[in-house]
Amino acid sequence: MAFFEVLKEKAINTFNQVVLDKKVGLDVLTKEQIFCFSFNIPEEEKVLYSSKVVFDFGRKERERLSGNSSSSNHKLPGRRDAAAARTQHYQGSLYLTEHFFLFQDDQDLQDCSFTLQISTIRKVEREPLTFDNYLVLILTTTSNLRLRFLFDAGRRSDNERFALGLSNVLKKNQPNIKKLDQFIQTCYSEYLLSRNKVSNIVVEHVPPGGLGLMFKFPGNPKESRDKTKLKLWFDLFIEDGRNLSLIKTPMFYKLIRVGLPNRLRGEIWELCCGSMYLRLHNTGEYTKLLEVNKEKKSFAIEEIEKDLNRSLPEYAAYQSEEGIGRLRRVLTAYSWKNPELGYCQAMNIVVAALLIYMSEEQAFWTLNVLCDRIVPGYYSKTMYGTLLDQRVFESLVQTTMPLLWEHITKNDISLSVVTLPWFLSLYLSSMPLVFAFRILDIFFMQGPKTLFQVALAIFKVNGEALLKTEDDGSFISLIKEYFYTLDSSAHPASPQLKYRNITKFQDLLSVAFKEFSIIDDDMINSHRNKHRESIYQNISTFVKRTEIRNLPKTPNIPQKSLDILYDRFYSVVEQSNITKGSGSSSIDLKAFVKFMSEICDWVNAEEITDSGFGEFPFLTKTFEHWDSRKQNALSFSDLVIGLNALVEPDLMTSMSNFFSIYDIKKDGKIDNEGILKMSEDLLYITNPWKQGLLMDGVTRAKIQQEVTEEILKRQDVDGETVVDGSGSEKVAAAAEEAPHIHVDREKILTQQMERYLESASTFIKRAFEYAQPKEDEEEPLIRDLYISSKISHNAALDPTHPVYLNLATFRMVILADETYELLFSTTLRQSIHIDRPLDSDFNPMRNLRDMFDGLLADGMKVASKVRSRMDSKASQLSNNSGAGSSGSSLRSNKTQTTAATAAATSTGNTAVQEDDEDRDDDFGVILIDEKDKDLILLATETSTLNEPKKSLLTSSNSIKDVGDTDNAKKGRTDVNLIDFGAQ
Repeated sequence: MAFFEVLKEKAINTFNQVVLDKKVGLDVLTKEQIFCFSFNIPEEEKVLYSSKVVFDFGRKERERLSGNSSSSNHKLPGRRDAAAARTQHYQGSLYLTEHFFLFQDDQDLQDCSFTLQISTIRKVEREPLTFDNYLVLILTTTSNLRLRFLFDAGRRSDNERFALGLSNVLKKNQPNIKKLDQFIQTCYSEYLLSRNKVSNIVVEHVPPGGLGLMFKFPGNPKESRDKTKLKLWFDLFIEDGRNLSLIKTPMFYKLIRVGLPNRLRGEIWELCCGSMYLRLHNTGEYTKLLEVNKEKKSFAIEEIEKDLNRSLPEYAAYQSEEGIGRLRRVLTAYSWKNPELGYCQAMNIVVAALLIYMSEEQAFWTLNVLCDRIVPGYYSKTMYGTLLDQRVFESLVQTTMPLLWEHITKNDISLSVVTLPWFLSLYLSSMPLVFAFRILDIFFMQGPKTLFQVALAIFKVNGEALLKTEDDGSFISLIKEYFYTLDSSAHPASPQLKYRNITKFQDLLSVAFKEFSIIDDDMINSHRNKHRESIYQNISTFVKRTEIRNLPKTPNIPQKSLDILYDRFYSVVEQSNITKGSGSSSIDLKAFVKFMSEICDWVNAEEITDSGFGEFPFLTKTFEHWDSRKQNALSFSDLVIGLNALVEPDLMTSMSNFFSIYDIKKDGKIDNEGILKMSEDLLYITNPWKQGLLMDGVTRAKIQQEVTEEILKRQDVDGETVVDGSGSEKVAAAAEEAPHIHVDREKILTQQMERYLESASTFIKRAFEYAQPKEDEEEPLIRDLYISSKISHNAALDPTHPVYLNLATFRMVILADETYELLFSTTLRQSIHIDRPLDSDFNPMRNLRDMFDGLLADGMKVASKVRSRMDSKASQLSNNSGAGSSGSSLRSNKTQTTAATAAATSTGNTAVQEDDEDRDDDFGVILIDEKDKDLILLATETSTLNEPKKSLLTSSNSIKDVGDTDNAKKGRTDVNLIDFGAQ
């Protein structure tokens, strides 16, 4: 069908929103899209002007803040001399769009790049030169940075056009400056500088942040050197700008690799993925979505409510209304923002993690970018992105670790059972949060390839042990135990202290980003393009088989008919979704009527588009009766169960099923109004026979009888006689071979029409005649209210004497009429063609949520013990208050002080720690150990601190063979991702 082609094309385009393989990507994405994705800016941006430039930057010469004497003497630790900073020049490309001013170095993107929101440019100057063809522009930003651009010595007109374009964009953008001023108040980086009096912008209050500000952040801040990391970012913001005016230099990437400080993590995440720009450009939209849809209900909201209490329940915030409320609002707002997607499995886990470090609005826009751009298709109704990446991962394991792959296939171990929760929940449901967040730091910086690199490293590090497993259970158990000990030493038996101090998590990152640096976006997209078509085909087949197998027993519908009904149901679903723009996997009343028109002789498809549902009272009532969840929507299971009852061959059961449709109160009684509606619906159902369009069994028998009589008459005339049973067979054969025999079909059909009208009249007459009066009816208080005797004799019109029809009486009335008895025994069932083939082939891609519910839940069970090691300060204090012990970390491998000493020093330590945390962003008060800073920065350079060990997995040198060429070219980019610093 054409509409399925549209769906398929839409799915492919969505997935290609990542930077695809160059040859394929250029065919699918426009140049503007490729550009926007490379800079993580909104897709609507278009390049107005571009030019080759030589760029350098530094702080303004005069940095003293007026009216603040203390700031004039404030020492900026690690500050570079402005003149020295300009000695570093970067040659690259400069771009101008309607809302952004962008630059990237031509040699290496991580050497220097920036994405300046145009409102952050506060001043533009032209530097005079003696050479006419050159143009030098100097820009001053809100971060007090001085950016200098030497334009290429090409045509002066091109350079002047760029300068004029920049001037016009700045003028056009002036109304947005106020919006920027308000937005900056929500950035913690700006608050950090303002509090330490090194910024002209005043931020008086702590910006809205994550739940960690209220319930404490996971992990131990002292062990992770959180304060030192924050100080390093503080220095970076002074030198290279912050938030919307940040210049990304190698130090920016290095500080991300060593782990982000808790209070800045959310802001750096949204800066790296680009959701910060969406938040600025759509100020107020999140609040508006919640307000406009405040009283509305939807299927997505019901699904959200089911999952709220299953979202990181070990974290204290999600045991309180504050945390649950934030999570509910973000997920609900997104379901209204993107109704086609609504809510999908694992969204709750990801958003719950984001909210620990982000405000609601930050998490909302980050979820948008995550679903639409970073991992498209992961959180969708078909989850095709996750399925495709599972196939890509299997292919990578086969390529890079052939010995392990051979072992996996030999023992029939399903990798997807192990790894699907890793990808779907971004490792949040599988390993301790403190480590999962470290992976997310790099994930938001470099994209989805991080998921593959870490997964491959897990298999590589545990490879020799995995080769000894023989089934899924032992495979999962081994990985589970590994996650549980990520904080322990990777080389406990090493004689050298430096090796013993390396944890398993540090070793994991070393393997992931050094040995698997060859796994880049190009390689991943190449594998995706290779397996994409097969995944699309397999999704429908697999889910169809799974969903049909999980249906309740339907003895009246054979397997072949179930297959046809499945295809027909989802063809109607997808057509309805295209019309409504939704992503539902159920059908509403209008779609139900269309479905029934395709299989029932008594539903006229031509009446659907022009008439209201008043023309289909029986279908409306049937729809409501089959709607088991009472959500004004039928699932495939609802429909099949209902059809199984409607085509029931047993006469008595068939009448019972029909009666139950009108038994609204489920008390076995149908009142006056119900009897009238039942009579009208019987008239509606029998329309094709009442109008002579179809013939029932009685009419066909009568025609057969007349044909037989005519044949017998002719045989008598010819002198032939029928004397035995074999003669009857000859008569039947003659009847079939005698189309020339004339039968008055019009007369017979007229008799059928009269018979059905008479049956309808007889039914309503007998129904009220034999109906039983309702008991305990109140007598009218005023006799004058009695209806006159002229109409009171008609029970159907006498409201003063209500009656009811029970099942036994209904059966009696039906069985007393030959036509209606035949209707329930044969005619109705034969008029419903459940095995009628579709007009054309249809291959819908179905919703996989139910299938993955169990799989992800199983992965979360595996991780439940692991996550209990999360060092939540709130739960720590709660657990220790009863025992009187100190706030020791949940990480059991660390050395503990004795219980007596802990109890004695508990109060003092807690007070000091709380005081430090309250002031951990005031660097005018708190002194940071410079050696600690150097240790963290040096950690990213110590990539050689891996104790040599030989692995059976690399005996084939497969990893080296795959990536020698790419590694030589890109090794510099990923080698420094290794972190041997604090976690």
